[in-house]
Amino acid sequence: MDAKFVVRGFLIALPATIVAILVGLVLIVAQTPVGQPLAPTPLPPTILAPRGDKPAGSVGLEEWARYPDGMQARGSGFIVVLESGEPVGVTTAHSVSFGDPDERIDLIALRVAGEEGFVAAFDTLRGPPGRPMQDWRMVMDYVLMHTAEPIDPGFVLTPDPRGAPQPGERVWLFSGLGDGRGDRRVLEGTVQSVGDKSVWVLMDELFNPSMMSGSPFVSQHTGQVVGMLIAVTPRRNRLLMGVHPIGSIVGLAESSTELIKMNEYSR
Repeated sequence: MDAKFVVRGFLIALPATIVAILVGLVLIVAQTPVGQPLAPTPLPPTILAPRGDKPAGSVGLEEWARYPDGMQARGSGFIVVLESGEPVGVTTAHSVSFGDPDERIDLIALRVAGEEGFVAAFDTLRGPPGRPMQDWRMVMDYVLMHTAEPIDPGFVLTPDPRGAPQPGERVWLFSGLGDGRGDRRVLEGTVQSVGDKSVWVLMDELFNPSMMSGSPFVSQHTGQVVGMLIAVTPRRNRLLMGVHPIGSIVGLAESSTELIKMNEYSR
């Protein structure tokens, strides 16, 4: 990712050692307005939605984009099913550059990290893509994708009908990068705040979030997807993550029926 990824508060590439991670965090605090001390964590909410099971498979997927010079790893993504039964591929706008004649994309594919084959490949956009997040508006950052090919339902998430989690709710982050050894990696956090433009989740631990943007957050109560990871900022020795709520993503997908070939799209 380039420098604008850091300046705008997107997920950044943090080095592997603890010392280097801490240095990276200092740099982010200096460049973002949300490096303040932690706000009080909300109390556990009363959730009226039915309980569901934790997804059994690798539902956070690695994102690859095909450019003229070949495939490149760009981040993470996931697949969600609409009420109509149609699967939609979901990733972030800041991970790819649509409309750039020098970096034209004709395919985005999602795979289980560490595996050779792809779970799904998309050459068609479902409506125009969004734009990289600005002013902490997570809802503007998205890419929605269409395919007519069947997708294994084990990799498909159901959207939480509430449209977003509740403050104080516990959630799982299914990293699209897996654990680096071919297995899935699931991280935990607590929802700090919920708004129309963004959801914020405080993670339980400090970790390297590089290339995880686009990964799905899943409710620990319903077992359904509640949002997509867009941005990260440090808060003391924790990570606060900005999320595009699933209600917005589903609304965009259902209202955008125009299908556009990726290699033909221009802004």
